[in-house]
Amino acid sequence: MRKVIDGISLNCFKENCLFLAMICLVFIFGMYGLVKMPRKSSVSENRNLTQFSHFTVKNFLNGKFQDNFENALSDQFAFSEKIRVMYGEALNNLPTYNLYSIACKNRYVQLDGKTYTNMTFNCEDYIVPPAINDDSKQKRVLTSGILEKNIARYNHVNSLVDTYYYYFDEPQIYNFQTGEKVIDLEAILKEKLAGEYTLSRLNYDGYEGFKEYFYKTDHHWNYTGSYQAFQDIAKMFGVKNPAEPTGTFTSEENFYGSKARDSRNHSFKENFTIYTFDLPAHDTYVNHKEREYGHYEDFMNHNYKSKQDFNYYGWVYGGDMGEVVFDYHQPKKDNLLIISNSFDNPVNVLVAQYFNKTYAVDLRHYKDHVGEKFVLSEYIKEKKIDKVLFIMGPRILFDEKSNQGLEL
Repeated sequence: MRKVIDGISLNCFKENCLFLAMICLVFIFGMYGLVKMPRKSSVSENRNLTQFSHFTVKNFLNGKFQDNFENALSDQFAFSEKIRVMYGEALNNLPTYNLYSIACKNRYVQLDGKTYTNMTFNCEDYIVPPAINDDSKQKRVLTSGILEKNIARYNHVNSLVDTYYYYFDEPQIYNFQTGEKVIDLEAILKEKLAGEYTLSRLNYDGYEGFKEYFYKTDHHWNYTGSYQAFQDIAKMFGVKNPAEPTGTFTSEENFYGSKARDSRNHSFKENFTIYTFDLPAHDTYVNHKEREYGHYEDFMNHNYKSKQDFNYYGWVYGGDMGEVVFDYHQPKKDNLLIISNSFDNPVNVLVAQYFNKTYAVDLRHYKDHVGEKFVLSEYIKEKKIDKVLFIMGPRILFDEKSNQGLEL
């Protein structure tokens, strides 16, 4: 396993020092290539050869100069293949930044972010947070009393109304290298929840399941994962044939997800794809104002100004709002309250079609966005809520702010 340490400055310093040292080595072994004019093409390989680019500070810091140097090294210098092998082996024993292309099966490669440390695993461009350990916030919550307080809140909800829990494992509860599941969320909920409730989960395990349901560069479900969550939730409510997508739409531009943006590393990118649906007519209210939630049509019609850090997920699916109401005008059906975070953004409008009115509430933002404190018992009575659905992962279960307003 590659050594991992905190601190972008030390990582970059060691890597760049190594890089400069290798330049000196190349200079000695590659004088022959420097003396003669660089070749523009290879007759035997029938291709153009990579030329050395001009050095700029920007390209050096973002890694483009190093990538070009390695490619040109193979084409232009004598003994280049042996030098490249030496260079790769040396880097493999040091911390690294923005060098995910080096062969590192079953290893983590560190990316230092502004707020937390991300890593890639198996060099497949999938950015994952470090597994929860004894020093992490989530592990401390297990003994701090916050978890017990949140469980007491959930049990209070169970006593008031029909309650449904849809939970999912986020990648930080796995150590993908060892295959260990650091925290068993299912076991915690089954042990501690009391009263009448229904429990279901997004069924995936380990790294392969993570790749299927999550973005490479963002911490949310991708379109496959969110649709699977919708199907699971619909079946929790007795829907035998959940709505099927009518097609897909994929962005032409690169999508840099939350983890790529937080890591300040734009070498990690992907396309952004959504499913399209033909939903029944309904009205939408965001924080008590009637308006569209999300920008599906604008996205498909390319009515936006794309930029490198453009948050497709939040913009297309609607983002984090204190309260979003979907009124499908089906008075003979139940009213549903969904309590979640940004993971419900692509899911709530789909689930809502099976209810009369659906209220999607993000307790982190409710007071600021709506202008009043959220009190569960009063909300249930005022909105005539028949069922409550929690869509939760560790970010909700281990967070007090995400559960405020559910007090006894």
